[in-house]
Amino acid sequence: MRRVREVLGYARAQAAELQLDMSWKSSEYGGWWAATEPQLAPRIAARAAAAMEFLRQYAGADSFWTERANAVYLNKGDNQSPESGARAIGELLLAWADQVEAGVVEIVGSRGWEEVGVVSTDVMVQVRRLLEDRLAHPAAPIVLCGAALEIALRAVGDARGVPLPDRPTLSTLTTALRQADLLTKQDVKDLEQCGGLRNAAAHGNFEDLSLERAGLMEQQTNLILRRLTDLQQTVHTQGE
Repeated sequence: MRRVREVLGYARAQAAELQLDMSWKSSEYGGWWAATEPQLAPRIAARAAAAMEFLRQYAGADSFWTERANAVYLNKGDNQSPESGARAIGELLLAWADQVEAGVVEIVGSRGWEEVGVVSTDVMVQVRRLLEDRLAHPAAPIVLCGAALEIALRAVGDARGVPLPDRPTLSTLTTALRQADLLTKQDVKDLEQCGGLRNAAAHGNFEDLSLERAGLMEQQTNLILRRLTDLQQTVHTQGE
């Protein structure tokens, strides 16, 4: 999966960065890693913070990997130095990436990525076919668009650890993701508009429906699905 490769690539790039700007200081008891220049210490600390946040999001906040990364940094490696702790996080990142690649552990939210991908392709292909079928009622593609949005919103919520109601609807899912700051005010307006049209179709208010409105619903749904896909692609912005 392309997105999994991107996440693993970024993890390994972060691990490599956590080896920069430091040198080994030997002592009779072993030694420690230290910044090559004092002014580089904050930069190394920032890289360590970015790596720990990366593990929190993609390995899981309660995972062994995240807990171990936090502990090893707080303990300055093996009670050596902050730079030693940062370098140890890099080793954890590499080990985590290797286990993901081997199929031993999963990236948090990876199943949600797949669900959003399926909705954005397979389901919306069905919507397009219904719109091109002049014998199909406009209610059919509209209801299918609503279902696609519900599936995608639920997948994003699950992937980001957002508490969701037991029987989520398009409206309650929108509210939950908005409260988690994953949706903008404009996203909410667009989803409410789609939800209103979907409800009209689902409740048999066919006088409000037309092929033109169904076509607009398809366009709006595709735009929202692309936005939800973007929510799953935060890899390139982390640590910047």
